[in-house]
Order: sequence, then structure tokens, then C-alpha cells
Amino acid sequence: MNWLWDRKISEKKVKKILSEPENPEFVEYASLLFSRTNDVSFVFKNYINQVIFCKNWQKIKRDMRKNKWNEPKIIFWDAIYEKVKDKLKKKGIIIKEKEKKEPDPYLKKIGRIIKDIRKEKKLRQKDIAEKLGISQQLLSRIEQGKENITFKFLIKILSALEKDLKISIGEKNFSI
Repeated sequence: MNWLWDRKISEKKVKKILSEPENPEFVEYASLLFSRTNDVSFVFKNYINQVIFCKNWQKIKRDMRKNKWNEPKIIFWDAIYEKVKDKLKKKGIIIKEKEKKEPDPYLKKIGRIIKDIRKEKKLRQKDIAEKLGISQQLLSRIEQGKENITFKFLIKILSALEKDLKISIGEKNFSI
């Protein structure tokens, strides 16, 4: 299987990259590999260690989500992740999940305001997400205060919701 058909890189170099999660190219090549194959034994035998896969799956999945066509592959590999993680746990290898931290109160407030406006206008997340060119999941995370969006993107969201934004920087107040 030649999953690197469009890349000018040797298989040896890719194997080295996929053995080093700290390598800046690791996530890029891992997400490419997982988006181009369903062959679990091929992947784990030839390219990536199961422990490395489990420890980095969330980052890889996030990168894969950049392309909406990857969704079926993400679902597939998510199921593999759960099985492999359970198998490793039975062997005494614990894959530490990222601790869930409480969202920033300002991001939570902005998210709640966005959600309230959207609901007031009787719009679905899916509709606004399509208008913005983002996934519905990303909009959901924004509304929950789990995404740190830029000021520019906040303005884009409010424009899609046909709302104005007023900010008083000195007092840290804002109104929509």
C-alpha cells in the first residue's frame, strides 16, 4: 500500500517521524496515514507504535478534522483507539487522558451569548457553522467556552448572526 503517493519523502524517513511524537511533522504524517488506510495491522506493524498512537490520538484526530472527508476514518480510528487503550490497560499500560480543565469564564460568557443569540433567532448550530465554514462540532465547543477564538473570528460569528459588538476595554466589559 502506497499511502505516500503524493509526498516526496522516503518510507524510512516517515517511519522515523512516526516514532518521534515530538517531531513537528509527526501529527501531519500520522493524520495522513490514518486518513488513507483502515488496515490496523499494517499501521501498527509498519509505522506507529500502539502506545504512541494512543498518547497522541487526540492531536491526530484534531488535525484530521480539518478535512470533512476524514469523518468516517476518524470514527473508525476512534473505535480502534478505545480498543487499543483497553488492551494496553489490561497489560498495565495506562494512557493518561488529558485533564479536562474548566473553560475560561470570559470564553464561557461569550459562548453563552452566542448560543443565546442563535437560539433567539431560531437557528441551528449546523446552519451557522456552514455559514462560517466551520464544523458544527467546533461551533458547539465555542458555545461551551471550550475554544479560544480570535477577536476577528468573534466578529465573523456575530456578523453571521447579524449582531453588533460593543467593547469597553478599560473596564473589561463587552456587550453584544
